[in-house]
Amino acid sequence: MNSIESVTVAPARVFKALSSDDLRRCAPSVFAEHARPGVSARYTFVSTAQVVALLGAEGWEPVRASEQRVRLEDRVGYQMHEIRFARRADLEAGAMQVGNTRPEMILQNAHDGTRAYRIDAGLYRLVCRNGLTVADTDFAHVSIRHMDVSAEAFARAAQSVAKNTPRALEAVAKWQAVQLSQATRLEFARRAAALRWTPDNPVMQALTPEKLLSPVRYGDAATDLWTTFNVVQEHLARGGDRYLSRSEGAGLRRNRTRPVAGLVEGRTLNKALWALAGEFANN
Repeated sequence: MNSIESVTVAPARVFKALSSDDLRRCAPSVFAEHARPGVSARYTFVSTAQVVALLGAEGWEPVRASEQRVRLEDRVGYQMHEIRFARRADLEAGAMQVGNTRPEMILQNAHDGTRAYRIDAGLYRLVCRNGLTVADTDFAHVSIRHMDVSAEAFARAAQSVAKNTPRALEAVAKWQAVQLSQATRLEFARRAAALRWTPDNPVMQALTPEKLLSPVRYGDAATDLWTTFNVVQEHLARGGDRYLSRSEGAGLRRNRTRPVAGLVEGRTLNKALWALAGEFANN
C-alpha cells in the first residue's frame, strides 16, 4: 500500500479567503512547479496554484485546503490535494447566520499522474461545518485529464459548475419542506449506514439507526429531510460514536466509529448520501 488516506486540513477560516501562505502550509502540493518525475510523457502539467488564480478571476476564493498523506518520499509534494472555494460575494457579505447554507466549488488534483483535475459543486452549512459534495446525477461536475488541460478548459469548467451551484440551494429549500415520519427517518438512517459500512461490519450490528438520528447539537432536532440528512451525514463522516462489539476470546469491547479521512472516500460518501436524500425527497 503506497499511501495513507488521512489528510491535513486547513484552519476553519470559513468566512475569509485563505492566503497563499495558508494554502502552502496546509497543502504544499498545490504549489508544485512540475509533475512527479516518471509520469507519462503525454502528461500535461498545470500548477494548481495557477488554477486557484484562475478561479479567483472568476470570483471564487479558497476557504479550505487539504492534501493526502503519502508514504513514498518521491510522491511528497505531488500528491492528491483538495481546495474548497466560496464565492467572493458571499465572503464579502459577512458572517452567515446559524443554519444558513452557501454554495461552494471543490477542486481536486494531483501532480503524480494518479488523478485528473476535478471540479465539483458543493455546499457548506454553518453549525456543523460539514462540507457536502452534491451528486453528479443532479449537478455538474467536470473532470479534466492532464492530457487535455488548458487555461481555457478550466475557465469553461468553472463557469459550468458555478452556473449549477444555485440549483443545490434550491434542493436544500425543497428538502427543508419535506417532513419525515419517524419510520421514514429510521429507514433513511439504515440505508445511509449501509453506504459507509459493509453488512458484516460490527458497526452495522451495534450502531442503531436511532443513534445516527440523535442530534449532535441544539437546533438539529427537526424532522425535515434536510435536517435529517445533515445529522446522519455528520455522524457518518465525523465518527466518534460509541458502540460495543464482541470478538472471539475477548468478549465485549468498547469502540468508537472512525471519521472518514480520505479525500476520495469523503467525496464518494457525500455524493451517495446526497443521492439517497434526493430519492427520499422524490418519494
